[in-house]
Amino acid sequence: MAVVGGPGAGAVGSFAGVVVLGVCCAAPLRGGGGPVRLPVLALALLALPALLLMLVSLVEPLSVDRSVLYGHAGTALLIGAALDRLGRARAAALLAAGAAAVALLPCSAHLRTPISRTDDLTAIAQAVREAGRDADGVLYLPRRRRVWSLPDPTAVRGLRDIALDRTPADSHALYGTEVTASVVRARVLTTPRIVAVGDPEGQPLDRTGPELVKRRVLDTYFEECRVWRVQGARIAVSARPGRC
Repeated sequence: MAVVGGPGAGAVGSFAGVVVLGVCCAAPLRGGGGPVRLPVLALALLALPALLLMLVSLVEPLSVDRSVLYGHAGTALLIGAALDRLGRARAAALLAAGAAAVALLPCSAHLRTPISRTDDLTAIAQAVREAGRDADGVLYLPRRRRVWSLPDPTAVRGLRDIALDRTPADSHALYGTEVTASVVRARVLTTPRIVAVGDPEGQPLDRTGPELVKRRVLDTYFEECRVWRVQGARIAVSARPGRC
């Protein structure tokens, strides 16, 4: 599942998704006005949001996996209900809790390693820093990859952010805002050496105007001098022909 379209499309899609999920999740909880049983609430919270978003996303990509992480509160409620029932047998409850903690230790340790993530921000920052030593500007393909430089801004120090219009801080947007496609083209053509920061091969390509222009201008008027491939990213130095 992936978000498609611009910020407006994403906001509309998210709002529509929340409305649909709210209605569908409320339906099984209607029980004549009486109290809702905990297992019913927990199962609805755990299963319905993820299931409905996955089904909708077969027709229209609507969300990313983190959109339904809150549903795991249903898992916690179910576990709590089970432990509550075991509460009468304290030893059994303590044994179950201990077994669960031990069983989760490998997963917990794995989640704290770089390989558990889709990208390694430390490695990306180091590659960008190395690539930028003999470059003039940086270009993010697509623009959302600008977030890779937010944790360590020193990696792009001295590089002009070619497509940037307003920074994330100034625009109050995570990715910042970018100039129009025509301005992007003009800026790219006047930058001799560019660090292109983008997704690895095989990832879906954004089809918005500025993103198409970025790729087209680089492919037509530049040649790649060197490429770094790190976990989750591809960083390349591109220059006008004969200037590598």
